[in-house]
Amino acid sequence: MAESHDDNPALFEDDDHRAVYIFTPAGHSGLPQQEKARPVKRRKVTSKRASSSVAAAEVVQEGEAETERTQTTTTTTTTTTAAAAFPRLFGGKESAEAAELRRQVFDTAWPVLDGRIKNVLREANRTTLEDVSSFIRDAEGDATRGTRIPAGFIITGPNIASQDLLFEQLSEALGKATQARFVRLRAAGAPNLKAALKKVIRDATAQVSIGGGGSDGDEDAEVAFGRDGRKYLDYDLEGLHAFLSAQQDPSKRVIVAFEDSEAFESSLLTDLLALFHSWQGRIQFSVLFGIATSVELFQARLLKSTARQLFGAKFDVVQADLVLDNVFKSAIAGTQATLRLGPTLLRNMLDRQRDQVAGIRVFISSIKYAYMCHFYANPLSVLLADEKSLTRQLLQPDHLQAVRTLDSFKAHVEAAVDARQLNHAQSLVEDDSYLVKQMAEQRLKKQDYLMQLLRSLHLLTSMDLVPGRFTDLYVSALAGGLDLTPIIDAIKRLGADDVPALINRLLTAIQTGSPDLDLPGWEDEAEDLISSLSEIRDEIEALAEQAREKGQQSLKSKFTAQSKVLRTTVVAQKVQLSQDTAKLTEEDKAFGKAIDSLVDLLTHHIYSDPIDSLFLHEAWAYDAEAPYRDVFVPRPGTTFERALTRPHGYLGCECCSKTTGTLSATLPTTCILYQLYLETGSLVNVADLWSAYYALVGEDSDVGLGEREALVRFYRGLAELRMMGFVKQSKKKADHVAKVKWLL
Repeated sequence: MAESHDDNPALFEDDDHRAVYIFTPAGHSGLPQQEKARPVKRRKVTSKRASSSVAAAEVVQEGEAETERTQTTTTTTTTTTAAAAFPRLFGGKESAEAAELRRQVFDTAWPVLDGRIKNVLREANRTTLEDVSSFIRDAEGDATRGTRIPAGFIITGPNIASQDLLFEQLSEALGKATQARFVRLRAAGAPNLKAALKKVIRDATAQVSIGGGGSDGDEDAEVAFGRDGRKYLDYDLEGLHAFLSAQQDPSKRVIVAFEDSEAFESSLLTDLLALFHSWQGRIQFSVLFGIATSVELFQARLLKSTARQLFGAKFDVVQADLVLDNVFKSAIAGTQATLRLGPTLLRNMLDRQRDQVAGIRVFISSIKYAYMCHFYANPLSVLLADEKSLTRQLLQPDHLQAVRTLDSFKAHVEAAVDARQLNHAQSLVEDDSYLVKQMAEQRLKKQDYLMQLLRSLHLLTSMDLVPGRFTDLYVSALAGGLDLTPIIDAIKRLGADDVPALINRLLTAIQTGSPDLDLPGWEDEAEDLISSLSEIRDEIEALAEQAREKGQQSLKSKFTAQSKVLRTTVVAQKVQLSQDTAKLTEEDKAFGKAIDSLVDLLTHHIYSDPIDSLFLHEAWAYDAEAPYRDVFVPRPGTTFERALTRPHGYLGCECCSKTTGTLSATLPTTCILYQLYLETGSLVNVADLWSAYYALVGEDSDVGLGEREALVRFYRGLAELRMMGFVKQSKKKADHVAKVKWLL
């Protein structure tokens, strides 16, 4: 390319940056031929030394001006984004005030839950963090360990994905408590010794510029450490020692955490630990191992000589299921939750957490995404605003019309008609003012429903008779109400000593409430319940005392197994077994009546209806699983296969409307190649594929494509199949492509 002194070179054209060109000869049908002048190269005419100060001043001035423009633009963009984040629904008929109120409700509701979730996560691993920090601090001054490496064995359980938060908290806690440098290693990022050393040195020195990625093929780089400027290889621990020695406050402690230690090769762990041990006099290494199984199995993978180089302690952490339950109680079931997630969505979220072994952060993201979907796309979410913000003037006729189209509204009107409340049903349908009044009353009914639900669940869990988890019990209560049958059966089988303890737990639950659910005690509102429970407890204790005075060891009732006896009868030389009821004393009969009274009392106070039975629940409950599945459980393969098999559903063209999974020359090229692809084996000959394609769309067909144009379309379609992951280049044969997917 020729050089020029011209200070105004020709501008670059769009075609100059394209990676691929389609050559179209002159006179050929297609794109017209364009002759464009090539841009000339601009040559510098000023020396570097003469222009350095001027250029620096210009850069500073330009940077300051750019900073001011950026700040102004950022402020404007933030304001515009905040105002335009929530669109006006009802086809644009929603008022700007209503859309803004929906955004404000979301901005108010989610930070409250986010703060509670962070507190739960911090508290979950507090004990483990304190124990590990104490061990690392005490190990430094422990003379009994000698030169052995302090090693903490953290039993994380099988759900390694959920323990990312634990090691992140360990990094923060140990960095503050021990003033050490924390390095996290995973097996995928450290496949060999050199890559592991590069990762340790890079993270310990906090220099992103250090070379070395994580494979033997990476080019070794030299990096300057220390004050003398001497250069070391980026996997040489001598460089790390020089860096730590050159610090003003020298802290030569490095903590290396092997998050998934059982995924590392035994030889790699042995070499790393041996190398750390050899440097222990100059760099104080400490190691942490995340173990999914047990310390014994992990130790069996190491050499005895390597195990003798470690000075260890074992730590048990809170399991992921317990952390999930605590987050569930705080963010979903707690009283601070503005939006209630429906049972269908919750069941899908919980199943994915358990089946796919997803981390707790994914579950939290799912909750926030549900909040965003509800407040962003549901115009009735404005009803969750407080009474001061939600005025009568803010509610439009469109809001009232939307309420009248809800399934809960239709069910409520039908129930009123069945109950012969015709005036009420007619006013709901015709009178807007009456409907607004009923909507305001539903706010109070919603609070009463949620309070009754949480109190009932808290009482059930405090009995210690519930076989399942709180999450499953909560989802079942939302879906079909509370089923007390298993609880009642368990209460009837309790003995005289167990029932008073059960009643004491119930009384304590009523008085203290549940901090996890942010549920206060309701002792003032449950005076009758407390009085009745106390009377039943005192009665059973008195009956037990009377039975002991008469020499009876324990009370029996008609529900217990001790009240049944086995009777043997011989009839015609045949033995017949039958059950008979043992004789019950007066105390036993009175104990059975007390149990009946307790069951009736609990049945009367512990209850809950399904969430979809409440009027206007669509405004404060979100149960749509389709957006959630599309985002958190995507199925791109199924989507691609459907689009390639039936393109008419996406294109809406006439040429593809009559084809249903069959070959046709009018189909897009990629769809044709996909149909041919399904008929091939594991290796596809590209020449044969081209011949089959051209025989279908060639000049003798209805489409009548020329060979050159057909070849261009063929290569484009084949490239699209490769981009979607259906084929890849074959290493066995150069003229073949390998089949990656098979349609089941």
